[in-house]
Amino acid sequence: MSTDPFAEPRRSTGYAEGRFGDEMIPLILRYRDVRLAANDTARFSSDAPGRLPIPDETDVRDLRQLPIETDPPIHTDYRDIVRPWFRRPADPAYARRIEAIVDSLLDAAQDRPEVEAVSDLALPLQSRALAVLLGLPEAEADIWIGWGIHAFKVEGRNVPEKARTLETYIHDRIRFARATPGEDFFSMLLAAEFRGRKLITEEIVGFAHVTFAGGRDTVINTLVFALDHLSHHPDALDRLRSDPALVVTATEEYVRHLSPLSHFARICPAGDKVGGMDVPPGGRVGLCWASANHDETVFESPQDLRLDRSPNPHVGFGSGPHNCLGSTHARLVIRTFLARLARRNIRIQVKERVPLRRNIGGFSRSAGFGRLVLSAR
Repeated sequence: MSTDPFAEPRRSTGYAEGRFGDEMIPLILRYRDVRLAANDTARFSSDAPGRLPIPDETDVRDLRQLPIETDPPIHTDYRDIVRPWFRRPADPAYARRIEAIVDSLLDAAQDRPEVEAVSDLALPLQSRALAVLLGLPEAEADIWIGWGIHAFKVEGRNVPEKARTLETYIHDRIRFARATPGEDFFSMLLAAEFRGRKLITEEIVGFAHVTFAGGRDTVINTLVFALDHLSHHPDALDRLRSDPALVVTATEEYVRHLSPLSHFARICPAGDKVGGMDVPPGGRVGLCWASANHDETVFESPQDLRLDRSPNPHVGFGSGPHNCLGSTHARLVIRTFLARLARRNIRIQVKERVPLRRNIGGFSRSAGFGRLVLSAR
């Protein structure tokens, strides 16, 4: 497994200076400190549209993603609007629809001499599963597949044209739902109330924007990472096959080990001193989920990937009041993929492997794969 680039500064001070372009951002590295910061919304605020991702997204959007780019108590009220919707993956009928999508993709993959895991499996699975989540026709997924791994980024860089395409699509869906109300996510938002009034268009766009942009590449990268691991460790696939319940802990471990969302920012409204660095009022700090998930004071031998690791209190889906609303859906998709794959009597072989690495403020870490060509026998 890959080395942990944050190990030395995490052990020595718990912080690192991350340089992102012209901005120096202190990165919080230790598990306990990351969780404390995620819960301290007064000191470390999320009320900053476009500035929570690092690098920021202010060059491609001026809208506020909801509920993530607000703080309690307003965050709680916004979150309560969509919380019941994001609990739908717990419904057995919902799970059966995800199973059908996975089986269809795996059937098609087995009929081919080789498949590219990103474009042939993970991307269409994430997109079709999103259609189930949003209550939209599965045919809509063909549009989203065309966007690629991220809705408006390419290799971690913001692409204004892609961002405009996403916003245009969202506005089109809102207009369609107004004209033809149904049982979909957009119709629900149009009918919803916030503090005694209907949501305005900008708020609906804010909810939809993070739903399409957030969690997309993270789920895709986790699925591909799991496939690569299983191809190099056929014994792990045998374990999943002989013990189906293992998919639960395996899913958590793949998310922990890869940490597909490596870091996220918070804003210091009044300024602060973090890791010996002076943060000016409105300045940013980084919560480094990837480092926290490899903190050896919490996870025994964190660089080992253990499918049965338990307990596994990782922060791969964030922590605190802003933890990922889509985590139930993401977990279901990954678990279902692992379970349905394990039911097949196959061995996976890698034909081509193009690893992804990301520079996180000067620290290079593994971020999955840009391309992974597989064959099954």
